[in-house]
Amino acid sequence: MIVSPLRAEEFSGGTAAELARATNLLRDPQEDAEIIGRLPKATILNLLGNRSGKWLKIEVELVNGVEQGWVDESALKSTVDEEKTTSDENGDRKSDEKKSKRGKKRAIPEDELAVLKRDSSFVYGVFGGANYGTLDSSYEQVLFQGIGGQGGGLFSFFLNREMTLGVEVGITQLSGAQAPTSTGAVKSGTARLLDIAAVYEYLYRNFRFFGALQYSAGIGIADFPPDQPPSASDFSGLWLKGGVGYSFEISTVLNLVLKGFYGYSFNRVYIGFQNFGVSAYLEFRG
Repeated sequence: MIVSPLRAEEFSGGTAAELARATNLLRDPQEDAEIIGRLPKATILNLLGNRSGKWLKIEVELVNGVEQGWVDESALKSTVDEEKTTSDENGDRKSDEKKSKRGKKRAIPEDELAVLKRDSSFVYGVFGGANYGTLDSSYEQVLFQGIGGQGGGLFSFFLNREMTLGVEVGITQLSGAQAPTSTGAVKSGTARLLDIAAVYEYLYRNFRFFGALQYSAGIGIADFPPDQPPSASDFSGLWLKGGVGYSFEISTVLNLVLKGFYGYSFNRVYIGFQNFGVSAYLEFRG
């Protein structure tokens, strides 16, 4: 997450107020809501006219965009209304124009650094985990099944606050055996695949729901008996994958995400390749 110094722009209109003390800007009007950032004393806010108990909805204009949220009404120093007309003691009417307070593109002093966080625009990181796979043959009805692991890296862009679209590249390895063939032979060994996936993810609070279109290319086999061993291409195929995860915030820029997934593939030789697994992700937000 990029942390940006707070700068106030002139407001286009409405009612403004000044903070009498530093306060948190919250995502929702409640004490335990997500903290977007901390606004320092004397920050100029634009009041949006929404109230929920002691909470007021505001926006603060930054040089690089606008952020909205909720603040405690008790933190406000003053509220300035639109132009109003008053009468003096002699009966003369004066126009006492009360203009909304306007920022002057000032940077917050270093000793009052704002930690208002701009929305992340991308995520990158690494992942690793374990999986269990089964492979059904289209002709001999031979089932390969095995366990293994996977690992790799990821890069995603935020489409908005709740959605990301990105790419994952990794290696999957399965070690297992085939069921006995008609001749009674049993083949066992290890298959290794290179995975490239386009991943769409929906974020709901700490939960993740994701789907992926993945191509896995067989890049190596080992330890199979020499009589009619499978080829690396036998394990290649286009996958549809999906799953759910849960995110733990380690710091403002780092998350630990645990995910469970299921995948299904059709390829050249086999009619069905299924894979189940769990992975741990370290995500860095930028």
